[in-house]
Amino acid sequence: MRTVIVIPARGGSKRLPWKNLLAVRGVSLVARAVVAAREFATSTLHGRANIIVDTDSHEIAEEGRRWGAAVPFLRPPELAGDATSTIENVVFLLERLADQLPPTDAVVLLQPTSPLRRAEDITRCWAKFDPAKSPSVVSVTARSHPGELLEQREEDGTLQWAPGLPQQAVAPSYYVNGAVYITTPAFLRHHRAFVVPGCTRGVPLLPQRSIDIDTAGDLALADAMLAQTETPVVHVGDRQIGGGADCFIIAEAGINHNGDVDLAHGLVDAAAEAGADAVKFQTFDPEHVVSRRDESLLAMGRKLALAPDAFAQLRAHAIARHLMFLSTPFDAGSADLLDSIGVPAFKIPSGEITNPPFLAHVARKGKPMLISTGMASLPEVVDALDIVRAHGNPPVALFHCVSNYPAAPQECNLRAMGTMRSLLHVPVGWSDHSEGITLGVAAVAMGAELLEKHVTLDRSLPGPDHQASLEPAEVRALVKEVRATQAALGDGVKAPATSELTTARWARRSLHAARDLEVGDVLAMSDLVLLRPGSGIPASHAGPLVGRRLRARVPGGALLREADLE
Repeated sequence: MRTVIVIPARGGSKRLPWKNLLAVRGVSLVARAVVAAREFATSTLHGRANIIVDTDSHEIAEEGRRWGAAVPFLRPPELAGDATSTIENVVFLLERLADQLPPTDAVVLLQPTSPLRRAEDITRCWAKFDPAKSPSVVSVTARSHPGELLEQREEDGTLQWAPGLPQQAVAPSYYVNGAVYITTPAFLRHHRAFVVPGCTRGVPLLPQRSIDIDTAGDLALADAMLAQTETPVVHVGDRQIGGGADCFIIAEAGINHNGDVDLAHGLVDAAAEAGADAVKFQTFDPEHVVSRRDESLLAMGRKLALAPDAFAQLRAHAIARHLMFLSTPFDAGSADLLDSIGVPAFKIPSGEITNPPFLAHVARKGKPMLISTGMASLPEVVDALDIVRAHGNPPVALFHCVSNYPAAPQECNLRAMGTMRSLLHVPVGWSDHSEGITLGVAAVAMGAELLEKHVTLDRSLPGPDHQASLEPAEVRALVKEVRATQAALGDGVKAPATSELTTARWARRSLHAARDLEVGDVLAMSDLVLLRPGSGIPASHAGPLVGRRLRARVPGGALLREADLE
């Protein structure tokens, strides 16, 4: 069906100024709507949709275009006020574009104020849409306690049960959450409404994805919820990435073999002895990567390239050392070579994220793609994912990366991992080009699900990557610190560790006799004192003990026990 996806985004807002340009987890509300629309259009509509931001604001129009939406015109002043309904604007949009677009079968409206809505939610609504039988579909949310409906009395402000409604649970009820509306142009023109009782079909969304931004509090809540975004699990060979699995650590041998295959095998051993999960090289044909006019760069590429048959040998060596073998292809022929020897996934280098033919070629192979994002803006990352989805849609994980060797800590922006995860819903890690191991450990503490770090046998060797690489002992230290950091993160439940229970017996205080207490004495609060050890009656039980009679003598300073009391 020919579909128009409309994102209505007025510049003004009474309660939250410039609401549609405000950011949640580093991405504006209008941008999040455009990204969800693009993913839905690519994965469900196979790209057969026009995504349009309908706005009266030059700033919002610029933001929409930056993220890949069309803004064919700005709303005229008479349709830009608070009193103008969304329906009027959408109908005006369709009429004005009638001579520019093919006849439209469906209109999908996505409010920017629903930042937790995902493409899969739009797809679920689309599955229920039928121009003939269900021409109007909206997303709805179930009320948590449909029977507990209260109203406020005008005379004194008190609450009472709404008339005619039982206090007990009633049949489930829903409200339209504003995230997704789908209809036909004919339905819209006839009814001048997206929701018509008796005609509109509701599709429930998860409550946690139904937040509608109207206040600063809503914005803060959405930000907090997106910080807890769960991402799909990606399986690479027999390893799991994401879903609570240990961080997948890749020892990046790259071109640190300097073209020497024996040195390359030494890097495999170093990665295995360090405890890495995988060792990764780079595979390229210099003639297909570098212009012949750049003689110095071409010469360096020829010097650093390994012979094609070396990669099968390195893969066998890695498997023998219980390592996953990976290599980064830089051209289509190299991707074909790696596919032929059975690599379980493809690592895409940062420099190729803006190479659509290459991304499409690799995506069509159907294997997981681990994509580095150095030098890329977030809209460029979205562009790359659109290409991957359109050409086979294999599983994807992303690396945040700073393509500088070495990368300065102040440029590393590790929080960008959380931004990408919350927007793109894929596992995200850190390809670390900084010096030392500090930022790699920090990234894992911040939730990196993959970690890549260059390894060299000797940092003083000539070559472009050695300076930002770790020597074998440092790689071992990195792996050890990463695993310790992951173990330290725990499950987030605040409770005493088992090992603390022994400490608590001497570090805490319990009730002791403040003076010599005789048989028959009735306890007063002044008879009690809190002293170590904590193996007796807890301090919290002091109140109930007052007024009880002693059945045994307790010397001053002695631990009070339950057996001492009647």
